[in-house]
Amino acid sequence: MNRRLRQSLLKLMRPHPWVVPALVTLGILASLAEGIGIGLLIPVLDDVMKTGPAASGTAGPLAQRLGELTAWIPADYRLPVLSLFILLLIAVKTVLLISHTAVSAWLNGRVAHDLRVAVFDRIVNADYLYVAGLGQGHVMNLIENQADRAGEAMTIFGDFLGATCTAFVFVILLALLSWQLTLIVLAVVLPVSLFVRMMTKRSHRLGARLMRAYTDFSTRAIEIIHAVRTIRLFGAEAIEARQLEAASDRVRRAALSTSLVTGSIQPLVEFLYLPVFIAVLAFALKAGIGLSSLFAFLALLYRLQTPLKRLDHLRVELSSHAPAIEELERLSSESADHPTRSGTRPAGPLRDSIEFDHVSFGYAGSVRPALDDVSLRIRRGEIVALIGASGAGKSTLVNLLCRLYEPGAGRILVDGQPLSELDTASWRRRIAFAGQDSDLLLGTVRENVVFGSPDASEDQISEALRLAHAAQFIAELPGGLDAEVGPLGRKLSGGQRQRIALARAFIRQPDLLILDEATNAVDNITEAEIQAAIDVLAGRCTIVVNAHRLATLRRAD
Repeated sequence: MNRRLRQSLLKLMRPHPWVVPALVTLGILASLAEGIGIGLLIPVLDDVMKTGPAASGTAGPLAQRLGELTAWIPADYRLPVLSLFILLLIAVKTVLLISHTAVSAWLNGRVAHDLRVAVFDRIVNADYLYVAGLGQGHVMNLIENQADRAGEAMTIFGDFLGATCTAFVFVILLALLSWQLTLIVLAVVLPVSLFVRMMTKRSHRLGARLMRAYTDFSTRAIEIIHAVRTIRLFGAEAIEARQLEAASDRVRRAALSTSLVTGSIQPLVEFLYLPVFIAVLAFALKAGIGLSSLFAFLALLYRLQTPLKRLDHLRVELSSHAPAIEELERLSSESADHPTRSGTRPAGPLRDSIEFDHVSFGYAGSVRPALDDVSLRIRRGEIVALIGASGAGKSTLVNLLCRLYEPGAGRILVDGQPLSELDTASWRRRIAFAGQDSDLLLGTVRENVVFGSPDASEDQISEALRLAHAAQFIAELPGGLDAEVGPLGRKLSGGQRQRIALARAFIRQPDLLILDEATNAVDNITEAEIQAAIDVLAGRCTIVVNAHRLATLRRAD
């Protein structure tokens, strides 16, 4: 395991500092229980073969020490008592291993959950321009797939710690049985470790390829779901299906390559470890090591194979998960470098005006600025209309007003105070917005109407629905206010979504109401009724309208 990956894993564990000590302690205790249980086979075999402790031959101090510790057991009870001890030690090992697995599984779920929440938190709180530039497929891949892969990496790391503890304890016990045989074992294990290191690098590359394939597939799937109406209208179902199939096949092939590499390690290593047993047997017979000690050594060596092979497999598997962790770290670092900007001064009620003072703004990669040296004043209580061709900068101006963007030059003043010095959250509480996209969230009509105004009363809800001319169609929905709107409000028509969005804006009773083509999906009669409601609101709040319809523009001051 390389240093960077190890540091990343430990960083993910940092909120849970007890986990690593717990995993190490459980791993060592379980390994000791098993190792001592195998070591007790020496006095058991000595007793069965009636040869006594001398049968241990030239073995190390462990055999002698175990013989001394079990000498107190009467000869008639020696075999059953030792067998019982071995059984108890194996039972203890089983309980400890189950506890180790439970801690690893808990860590898996906890880390995956923390990462999913962290990604959302970063996106919600990062600069809007940065978030808008992130690919939806990339973000969904991180949330749906890579966060889970990072969680799986924690389980693998827990297994890695357990296998390391077992290997460490068993090597010490083997050395205590015979340091000469242990050196032979290490001489064979080290070249195998170098082979695994090479496979680990290949696994990392394949893991990166798999992550890119997942991202491409997620991006394609999201685009198809969002554009399914256009796809059908242009008869492009077969084309899109082939492209999605190709993206899915790239995921399949990348996953297959990764699985082949990680899955082949264990049988390959098992084959490479075969010479160890041959070398140990040859040396033991030549050195005159007793049969009981040799049997215990071989039993420990056989059991040592499992954690060693497991370690090799886990190193490769962890390497295949490393790109997911690296990408999550990159997003976390990048989003931290693009925080939402905010001042510290609370925004009070609008008393006089909002002023754009020589404001300019340009998008990254664009030759021409979206706004160039714009100056205007919006007085309290006015209806101000923004008109112009597509791309003229109307929505950009609105986004600057909502402080989703920051001016590249110039400044925006609210009652003479720079907007940049105001607390962004308190400023946005003074604003209500209804746009042409009419974004509704998954939930009921009621939840969408009171979104941003959770303490609204029933009377306030009714008044907002009346102003938006939404009460009648909502009453006809199955469930009325408690009817589900579906993902993005897709269970409703465009006009119905816009009227709910207007009610959501009206219920806030804002100082500044922003309407961005907010009635373009309703019929002329409904629009006239909504315009009448806006006329009523005009005396209570300042209204900025981005519209093309002449009827809307005529009402502007």
